[in-house]
Order: sequence, then C-alpha cells, then structure tokens
Amino acid sequence: MQKKITSHLFWGLSIEEVTSILETDIEKGISEQEVNTRKKEFGENKFGGIKKFSRSKTLSKQFKSPFIFILLIAGIATLFLHEWVDATIIFLAIGINTALGFYQENKAETTLSKLQSYIQERTRVIRDGIEREVDAASIVPGDIIHLVSGSRVPADARLISINGLRVDEAILTGESLAVEKEIKIMSGAASIPDRKNMVFGGTLVAEGNGIAIVTSTSDNTEIGKIADLVFSTEQELTPLQKAVAKLSWVIAIVVTFLVAGIFALGLYRGESVFEMFLMSVAVAVGAIPEALPIGLTAVLAVGVEQLAKKKGVMRNLSAAETLGSTSVIMTDKTGTLTEGNMKLVDILSKDDLLSGLSHTDGNSSLERFSQKQKGILSLATINTNVLIENKTDKPEDWRMSGNTLEINIIRSAALHGIDVIDGEHMGKFQNTLPFNSKNKFSVSKGELNTGIKEIEIKKGSAKIILGAPDILLQKAKMDKDSFVLLQKRIEELSKEGKRLLALAVKYDDLNSNDASDIKDLTFIGILAFYDPIRKTAPQAIEKMERFGVRVVMATGDLKGTAMAVARDLGWNIDAGSILSGDEIQQMDDDDLKEALEKVRIFARVTPEDKLRIGKLFQQRGEVVAMTGDGVNDAPSLKAVDIGIAVGSGSDVAKGVADLVLLDDNFDVIVSAIEEGKRMLRNIRKTFVYLMSNSLDEVIIIGGSLLAGLALPLTAIQIIWVNFFTGSLPAIAFAFDKDFDVNIKESKTEKVVLNKEVKFLTIGIGILTSFLLFFMYWFLMSTSLSEDVVRTFLFACFSSYILFVAFSLRSLKKPLFSYNVFSNRFLNVGVFIGILLLASTIYIPFLQDIFNTVALSLLWIALIVIWVIINIALVEFAKWLFYRQKKV
Repeated sequence: MQKKITSHLFWGLSIEEVTSILETDIEKGISEQEVNTRKKEFGENKFGGIKKFSRSKTLSKQFKSPFIFILLIAGIATLFLHEWVDATIIFLAIGINTALGFYQENKAETTLSKLQSYIQERTRVIRDGIEREVDAASIVPGDIIHLVSGSRVPADARLISINGLRVDEAILTGESLAVEKEIKIMSGAASIPDRKNMVFGGTLVAEGNGIAIVTSTSDNTEIGKIADLVFSTEQELTPLQKAVAKLSWVIAIVVTFLVAGIFALGLYRGESVFEMFLMSVAVAVGAIPEALPIGLTAVLAVGVEQLAKKKGVMRNLSAAETLGSTSVIMTDKTGTLTEGNMKLVDILSKDDLLSGLSHTDGNSSLERFSQKQKGILSLATINTNVLIENKTDKPEDWRMSGNTLEINIIRSAALHGIDVIDGEHMGKFQNTLPFNSKNKFSVSKGELNTGIKEIEIKKGSAKIILGAPDILLQKAKMDKDSFVLLQKRIEELSKEGKRLLALAVKYDDLNSNDASDIKDLTFIGILAFYDPIRKTAPQAIEKMERFGVRVVMATGDLKGTAMAVARDLGWNIDAGSILSGDEIQQMDDDDLKEALEKVRIFARVTPEDKLRIGKLFQQRGEVVAMTGDGVNDAPSLKAVDIGIAVGSGSDVAKGVADLVLLDDNFDVIVSAIEEGKRMLRNIRKTFVYLMSNSLDEVIIIGGSLLAGLALPLTAIQIIWVNFFTGSLPAIAFAFDKDFDVNIKESKTEKVVLNKEVKFLTIGIGILTSFLLFFMYWFLMSTSLSEDVVRTFLFACFSSYILFVAFSLRSLKKPLFSYNVFSNRFLNVGVFIGILLLASTIYIPFLQDIFNTVALSLLWIALIVIWVIINIALVEFAKWLFYRQKKV
C-alpha cells in the first residue's frame, strides 16, 4: 500500500479519489483493526525533534578545553622523556576529568530528552465512526483527523472541510503569516506553499478548524523528508556555560604569560628544563578552573531533573539558568490561581438581568433549570466544539477535551436532559466563525427547529452568537435605559468573581460570515460560571514576594471578575492597581512603563497587550516569566525571558514555552522559581569554590622562585589535587539545598557573577594564597626537614580545598547556622578526597611517586588548625562583604 500512496499527488485529486486511494470513509474513518495493520506497514508517526549529541561527539567535546589540551601536550612530552610514572598520573587525570565531563553532559542531554516525552501531543481522530483523542504517534494514512485551533498538525493530510482554517507553516516554508486554507483541487505541479488544500505535519493550527484525510506520516511527510535540515538545532551551551568557556580561555592566556615567567625564572635559578616544563604545565592546569564546566552542567542537569518531579518540564538548560533570576511573574488566573474547576452557577435571561433576579445563593451550582434557562443552555451548546470520548457512560463520567467553559456547558446540558450527543436538538447548525481573542465571540448559522417564546427565540434561519457579554451588549439593539441597566448588572456579577458568557441571536443578513457584520443582535441572556481560587495560591504568592519576585495578574476577564479573585487572594487593590485593555491601548509606552510600578491587575487584555506589557517590564530591567495557553499567547511566551505554558494549553503555546506545567497550578511555578534560585545559588557556590583556589599554585610557586626557596609542590602533586580532590566537592554542590531561599535579593543580584561572587572569589583567593605562601616561607626558614615541610604544605593545600566546601555551602549565612553535613554527596566527595590524600602520604608506593613522607600526629594537628584558620578566613570574608553592604 505504501508504494500506492506515495505515487499520488493528493492536492491535485478530488476528495472522492483521495478516499478511494486511501481506502477510507469520510464519515467513519478506518477501523481499529485496519489502524493496527497500517501501523505495522508505516511504523509510528514520529519525525524531527532536537538532534542530540552522539556519545562520540560528546566525548570528543571534552578534549576541546584548554586545560585538557595543555595536559595532553605534557603527557606526550613525558612519554618521549620516558617519565612513565608522571605520564601515567597525567593521563589518569585526563581520563578522570573526561569521564566526569562526559557523564554530566550526557546526563543533562538525556534528562532533557526524557522530559520532552512528558509533553505528549494528542490528536482528534475519527475511527469506526467515533471521534476520539489519541497519541499523534499512532496516526496512520487514511485516518480522518479533526484539526482545532491551537493544535499541531500530526501528519500531511488532504483537507475535506474547513471553517476559517488558517495554519502557521513557517517551520516548513519560512512564511511568517498563517496560510488560509481551501478544499478545492490544486494543480499537480503546485509547490508546497501553493498546496492550499493540504496541511503538513509539524505545522500549527493558528485559527479555525477543519477535517482532513491523512496522506503521509513520519518520514514520508514533507517535513519528515527534510527533518535533518529543519530539526538540526543541536542543544546549545547556556549563556553561562559559554561565558565560562570564554573565561577559561582568557584565564589560559593570562596564565600562559605567568607560567612563561615562572618557567624562565626556574631556568634562571638552575632548575632542569623538564622539571620546570612539567611544573609550568601543573601550575597552568591548577590556575584554570577545570572542574567549573563540569560543575555547572551538573547543577543545571540536577535542577531540571528535580523540577520535573514537581511537575514542571524545562525544555532547555538555558531557561533553567534564567529561571532563578525571575523578578516578575505575569500570570493568568484561570487554572493557575484558581482551581480550574469552572462550574455553571447561574443562567439569566435578559429579563432576569433587568429585574435583578438571581437563581442561586452565592456560587453554588444550579440544581434545577426552568424552561427558559434550559432554552438558553440548549442554544449555547450549538456553539461548542467538545469531544466526548465515552458517550455511552453517564454524563458525570464523560471524558471530554476542548475549551473548559464549553466542556462545562455540554456536561451541564447533558445532566439536565438536553440531547447533546445528537447535536441537532435545536436544529442543524454549522459553526461559521470560531472564537478568537480578537473578536471574543463565536458564530454558528443554521435552522432553528423550535421557538422559545420566553426568550424571544423563533423558528427559522438564525445565527447564534456566544461570547463576551460586554462585546455582545455593544452589538445588540435595545433602548439606552436597558443597555445601561444590563451593563451595570453584568459589572455586579463580574465583581462577585463570576466568569460570564453572553448569548445573542441574529435573524437577518445570514449570508455574511464577516465578524464586522455581527451587529443589531437580539440579546438573549448570560451564563455565569465560577471557579474558586486554589487554597494554596495566597501562600504561594506570599512566598514569591519574600523572594523579591513580583506577581501580577494578566487576564482576559472583566475588571470585576479579576478584582474579586484578587480580593480572595488577599491583595489590597485600589483604582491605581488595575488597568483594563482599553486603558492600556490609550497609553503610550512611556506612560504605561511608569504605571507598571504599581499596577497588579491587567484586566480584559488581549495577547497583544500582554506582549507589550512583558516587553515594557523587560525595559525596566525586570526578568519576566509569563503564563499562557492559547495560540495568540505564543509571541508573548517567546518574547519574555521565561515563557510558561500550562499543561492544558495549546500545542502552539507549549511549542514556544521554556517551561511547561504538567499541572495547571501556580504552585508549580513557585516550585520552578525556587528550583531556579537553588540552581543559581549553587552555580555561584561552585564558581567561588573553584575560582578562589585558581591562583594558589601561581602565587606559591611564583613566590617561592622569587624568594629563592625550594619548589614547595611537585607537578604531580598539583595535578593530583586539582583532578582527584577538588572536582568531587564541586559536583556535589549540584545536590545542595538552598539555605538562603528566604533572603530577598535586589535586581542587581540576579546575575550569576554578582558583587558577592566577585568579592568572595578575589578576597578568599588572595587571603588564602598569600597565607599559604607565608606559612611555607616561615617553615623553610627554620631547621625543620625540607621533606616534612613540603609534605605538610601539600597536605594543607589539599585538605583546605576539601573542607572549605562546607563553609561555601552558603555564601550569605555563617557556617554553623545550617546543617553542615546535610549534603551526603559532598560528605562522600570530601571523604574520598581525604582518603586519597592520606594514601599519598602514608602508602610507601605512593610516597615514592608523590615525594611525600609520613607525618606525625603533631603535624596532623597543625593541618587541622590550618583548615580551621582558612574556614575562619572564608567566614570573615562573608561577614565583611555583608557588613560593608549594610553600611
């Protein structure tokens, strides 16, 4: 069958010819048995995705760092000079570092790849005459698919019916504007952009809906044929990783000049060329933060994995890095701040509204419907597009997909005896104008088979309009007094926190399908819905504000509805705290930017308003995270620093978002920000820890040469310390808790390399390096054994690097204000480091390699004192920074 299908140009054939070739039925589709047969022939419908590094490429990448390059030269040189022990240690160091780097990068890529599978794409398909929602990977040629706004097209397909269908094909054609689709036959020679009666896998439904027959899947689709070109975007390094890589090369160049000076000074003193060459290499390696890229990758990979456990999927490491710097969250209310459990609580006719009548007490659901209310609800079901998967079950058990409000309308109607399964209980209707954020209403056209005298509904041709009450009210024909009274009543209901949908009818000018012709309507009534706030939302917002993150609400709802939710959240809202979409559109950028300082609610905003607000927040220096779910939210989600798509949102929104919430819950956003801040602080710890030690070798070796002292450390000792002790604690920081989680930060502190990091890195590095040199200079001026002094210095140098990690677990709090040993990975890393250090000092075989001697208990006690002094210096540097900051 595959050869038979691929030989046809489906866009040049009639619908009847297409169904005949694909052996399918427009009404019933194909059977499940046939699906299984075709799946065996065509395989799973999968194509594209982020192209992962191959393992060999990931491994080869480890050899691109400057310190590995330097070590390789040194290792090769030692082999030529038959220095087998030195060569073994050097190549062992290269192997260990390469393995650690490969493991962490591979883990990061595997984690991201695994997380993508959490975001499953679903498609509506008709099989055996029943419409259902299935995994897009199960689609086969001949399937009849139902395309709806916001969904991703699962495969190439020939359109058989459309309703305002526009598709974004930029990924395939590069065309930035959505393409308006047709169903008429095209020329067989038509190029891809001109095949208007086709939809293509991977593209996105921007507007409207349609029905199509799948013609090609997976690699046989147009995008599948060029998947290597379209999806060749490899996972890039994050900005921080790029900056660190660049910094490493800058350090390498600076260190090269310093090492050249040390090499020349050593030769001048009469040291051997080989010894000074090896020493120079060791100093260079010691001064370059070789574990830094590994440590940073570990922090990001672990953070992304931890976030996934809290139901937040981070789609790239770059976003994970930015997350901790978030200073403003622009959130919608429905499903994030509220429970997302929208219930129909009242149905009010025009007369009910004018008389001030209400059918419910508070926000409880309606138990009984009058004939008038039942008629309004019946009309409302005409404008819904909801898929019921298990129609034979009771309505309360139905599994449905579609818009939340429309699902609620259908369920409520079914529970009150309205026949929604048939779909023609009020007559035959066709949805001619789907709902969009611009019009804020939908239109269906058809023949009403019954009249409802109580609400001015008569039999015959009619358009049913369902949408925003303020919009339909403006388009309705009525006297001024009625208009003012209805407007006031709608405002009152919205202030109670109710979400409102209005219903109107039009009986003339039925041939036009233009939104601008929807006017002179007969206003019928409204449906009132209520969605209570999440019990955890107020505490979650309070926690964010303690972090220094400002939370603002941006919603399409009326002012009154937004203000009611704000009151439930405990916000103090005055006139200056809220702006409507109309007010925003009348303000220039300067005025709006100034107003952002105090506004907490943006009501009745369009996606274009949200985009503008987000950009203006960024111009104020804020790092902006924004939630969104619809097609039109995509530009905003892409433009802000962190785009957040809710799990129930459209494929379009998820496709451009940085963070996808598997649970539509504000608490997940809070968890994501917390995890981001933990990652940010762990990155800072890693940076301070490794960079503060980077000048130790340069100062102690250079100082010794200038002072005429014997070289305090051998090249092998330096390489051993840097590769076999310091790297393990650096990686362990990835698993560290955030002890500073409740400390509020200013905007200037939201960068990685802030004043704190720079001060501590330079301060600790200079203090400890010069202290180590002066201690060596003093001990060498005594009559103590040179071998003992050098071994003692090696032990002090190694142990300090290990134990100072405990002090740097918090860059803000003093050492004993938190549980020092709560990071078991760090405990294990330090223990292994101590074990390795002790082995080099007390095992005879290793003593010969590392030029060490056994130290007595007195010297061990002095090492402990040395470690305590250095930890005290680190604590002093932390205290000094925050003391001068407060002054």
